[in-house]
Amino acid sequence: MNSAVSSTPRRTSPPPQLPANIAGETFSVLWRARWPILALTIVAALAGVAYCLWATPTYRATASLLIEPKEANVVEIDKVYETQGIVREYHRTQYELLHSSELLTHVIEDLDLANDPAYADFKSGPGGTPKLHLRDRILQRVQAFVPQLYDLLNLSALRARRDTLLGQVLEDTKVDPVPNTYLVKVSFESDRADLSARVANAIVETYMQRERAARTGVGHEAADMLVQRVDETRKALQASEQALQKFLEQQDLVTVGGGSRQLVEDDLTQLTSRLREAQQQKNQLANVYNRIRAAGSHVEALQDIPQIQEDPLVRDTKSAYLAAREALDQLGPRYGAQHPIRIAAQARYDAARRAYFTQLQIRADGIRSNYELAAKTEAELSAAVNHSTSRIQNLDRKDYDLKVLQRDVDSNRELYDTFLKRYKETQATADLELGSARIIDRATPPLSPTWPRSNLIVIGSAVLGLFVGCGLFLLLGILDDSVTTSEQMEALTGAPILCALPRVAKRLARADKLARLEVDDPKSIFAEGIRTLRTSVLLHDRKGKPIRKIMVCSSVPEEGKTSVASNLALVLAERERVLLIDADLRKPRLASIFKLPADGPGLTQVLTGEATIEQAVVPLEDQQLDVMIAGTRRDNPQILLASEAFGELLNTLSAHYDRIVFDTSPCQLVSDALLFARAMDAAIVLARCDSTPRKIVASTTRLLRQADAPVIGCVLNRVDRRRGGASEGGYYYRYGYYG
Repeated sequence: MNSAVSSTPRRTSPPPQLPANIAGETFSVLWRARWPILALTIVAALAGVAYCLWATPTYRATASLLIEPKEANVVEIDKVYETQGIVREYHRTQYELLHSSELLTHVIEDLDLANDPAYADFKSGPGGTPKLHLRDRILQRVQAFVPQLYDLLNLSALRARRDTLLGQVLEDTKVDPVPNTYLVKVSFESDRADLSARVANAIVETYMQRERAARTGVGHEAADMLVQRVDETRKALQASEQALQKFLEQQDLVTVGGGSRQLVEDDLTQLTSRLREAQQQKNQLANVYNRIRAAGSHVEALQDIPQIQEDPLVRDTKSAYLAAREALDQLGPRYGAQHPIRIAAQARYDAARRAYFTQLQIRADGIRSNYELAAKTEAELSAAVNHSTSRIQNLDRKDYDLKVLQRDVDSNRELYDTFLKRYKETQATADLELGSARIIDRATPPLSPTWPRSNLIVIGSAVLGLFVGCGLFLLLGILDDSVTTSEQMEALTGAPILCALPRVAKRLARADKLARLEVDDPKSIFAEGIRTLRTSVLLHDRKGKPIRKIMVCSSVPEEGKTSVASNLALVLAERERVLLIDADLRKPRLASIFKLPADGPGLTQVLTGEATIEQAVVPLEDQQLDVMIAGTRRDNPQILLASEAFGELLNTLSAHYDRIVFDTSPCQLVSDALLFARAMDAAIVLARCDSTPRKIVASTTRLLRQADAPVIGCVLNRVDRRRGGASEGGYYYRYGYYG
């Protein structure tokens, strides 16, 4: 095979990315669909007008009612009148009463609405079947076809409410409190202005009558209840007082809790003090007493007890005793035993000694007596203290029982006083109003209906139609995966846009006419686009190497590559020698377009050697363009296009022609064009606007680049210029032919 078409390692390129101009894309989609959106808006507005003409007018009459709490100033009663929070609850209760079924039932009976023509639909029709409103019929349809939605929205409650006259009146009645005031607006809607005013006034009047009737009976009911409670509490107080008095008499506790217990406590205090003194005295004498008992009858042993020696008499007799002993000791050596002086001294000594020991014995006996007395006193005082303690404990138990009875008496007395006070206050304020309600404005028949509001409905319908249209076409734009703009084409192919060709009229859309449109209608916008394509091709010659072999390829059939290739060849032939070759050997079209014999020699015969180049090339009579058709079809055209003969043919033709334009087969269906793509000097990728998927265009470009095809640019074909142009390259389509 010739080196020009030999295979080389495939080169990959990063996938092209679409521009992230979301706002621009959105505006572009909406601008292209501006006329359908406008039409949908007009249709929605007309539907709103039709509804306003068809809908039954509804009138709303409103009465104003003032409901305010009124405080009584006769006496001051704590916790009788509401706080601010209770006032709010009071007003909410009144709003519910105004919209209650019982009140509206009285209004229906008073006004005889059951026989009013406005509510004739609620009477039974023929056969006893109730007539159904439009809404009821719609709800029946929803229940039959979408039961899940019917159950989810609880539409059964709405139907049940509308099935009765009371339900209809409830729905037509509106109670709206005015914020930050005590005013409330009571409105009623009807298809008759006079009826709406009558019902609104009847509602507020019935409420006033019922409110006054209820208010007059409240005070008397409260007084009767308080009389019963006062009598019950009085009996309970008398019973508790009798039980207290009986307990006092049984326990003899006239002064219990006062003087009796205090006296016992004082006695206990004194006895306790005396007991401590006796215990101290006993403890002090205990040691001396024990030593005296240990001495027994030995009087001499008593001399060693200090407490006995402290006695004055003992000290005096001891001094006399010691003095007599000392005198005897001094006279003993000097005088004999029988000497009168010594005998006298001995007699004084004996007398002093007896007196001293006698006094010791007396003092010891006194101490013994004091100790025994202290022990006896301690025992007596301890018994008295225990007795007083028992008395106090007994008094405490009785005092506890007394306090229980006393608390019962006090609580019953307090409860009795409270109910008695409430009873007297209720009697004094029985005729005072708990709340004051009065009518501020009566309802008057409205002069104009409140529904339908024509301006609002028509404008709302138009706005709804506008938003629905915009949303619908934006959704279609999001779901549309086709190439719509030149910018998308450039982003998908990674190559510049060479031109954007407009969609031609149906009378010129035939293949034979479209292939020669640049010649037949040179002032058309399509012809101007082809000349722009020629200019883009010629500008690539400035790089030093002229572009001779040009292939026009597409992704899928019916994208217009044959018409673009033929028109490009014709416009190039105006100044150069050009050859147009039909390289689509599977479904060739140039023969039929230029009305050449399909069985004549062509590219296939040249590659197989069945015909020469001169025999296969057919010059057009009226143009400076030569055409080589595909020739007879073969089973495997890829073998011919990948042969060395095809490479030699390209070299030969390049030497004789300035430009060679190839009409190739679709790249996504077959790979015929990829076999000789690298042998081309330029490759032009074609896509059909609003038809070719973006992924297909990107895939085709990727295949061409992997085959080393020299992609110089792309063409967006069949652009609808009525949508405002598909790209900056197509802006001039808005202005038509210039020249």
